[in-house]
Amino acid sequence: MAVLITALLLHYAQLSRRSRAPETTLQSFAVEADNGSNGRATDVNGNMPSLCAIGDMHGDPKHAVRALQLCGAVDADGRWSGGTMTVVQVGDVFDRGNASIPLQYYLWELCDQASEAGGELKLLLGNHELLNLQSQVFYVHGFSRGGMHSGELAEFGGVQAWRQALDPNRGAIGMKIVQHDALAVRGRGACRTLFLHAGLRLAAAKAYGGVAELNEAVRSQILHNRGELLDARVGPLWWRGYARPSYYPGAGGVGLAAAEAAACDELAAALEAAGDGALRMAVGHNIVPWVSTRCGGLLQMIDQGMSGAYGGRPAAWRCDLDAHTGEADVRALYEGVDEPVPPLCDRCAELQQRKLRMSDAPMHAASDCAEYCG
Repeated sequence: MAVLITALLLHYAQLSRRSRAPETTLQSFAVEADNGSNGRATDVNGNMPSLCAIGDMHGDPKHAVRALQLCGAVDADGRWSGGTMTVVQVGDVFDRGNASIPLQYYLWELCDQASEAGGELKLLLGNHELLNLQSQVFYVHGFSRGGMHSGELAEFGGVQAWRQALDPNRGAIGMKIVQHDALAVRGRGACRTLFLHAGLRLAAAKAYGGVAELNEAVRSQILHNRGELLDARVGPLWWRGYARPSYYPGAGGVGLAAAEAAACDELAAALEAAGDGALRMAVGHNIVPWVSTRCGGLLQMIDQGMSGAYGGRPAAWRCDLDAHTGEADVRALYEGVDEPVPPLCDRCAELQQRKLRMSDAPMHAASDCAEYCG
């Protein structure tokens, strides 16, 4: 694949220490469609996909554009081509990769392109956006605890310039990011889905009364830099207990199976309490070997670690409505692969039983399966 990224690097080198927006253009991120790409705006039956979602991008515009192409959302020049479709990005645009801020500006520009076409690119907050809004720069590309910063952080002007730009109350970038919602319900009929970065606990869903109220509360707590929804264990930008039952409270005493049953029960109740008709919860935050499910499909895990910072591959999640039955067809998308989203532990069992060749599995699949499924 020929990647037309030179313009990005040139513009990025010119970033102002006064946090001026990088002079990114859509062409800066353009990539030529891979020969095996699913880059189309309709499914095999000619129907417009009702909904597409992408996990954590972590500062990698190249893989971000290729993931958007899997959705059929952008063309080979990186411009919106998805018409009236909806794409949700579940946060963690920032950190680890070497182009977080240029990628963020590109996505904002793409939001405008989508809106003009009658579609939507919905950007949500992740825990790494939160960290940056809280002046925590430890995961920014090039950060050094010894103070000899390099990479994106140095090219932007260092820690002070970065923190000033990402300040949610005064910074040019931070004031815009804090307007991103933490949760969103999108999709029609059987595709109706609650999206957020990590997971919504039942107590929070009950306490705040709904998605709109939760979003306002998260925003207010970020601006004041305090509040229970920012908690790094159970907040909606951090909670891992649904995706990883071993993290669920009491798991050590009851075992993984019982912990998963309890987690799935809470997840179902949280969905009902949040309202707005969502039939499932789709999250990032937890890197899984494949876009996959838990809890009988109630939990859709879409962070496949696609950033080049992890050695990952572009991936996306899509839900189509069957024109005849109205049922949801939920798919995992990779370059050259379009498959039903599998239950994570079933796929892991196939790997363990050698029904799936290790060469066909992503890097670290075996260790990830052991962590998630025991």
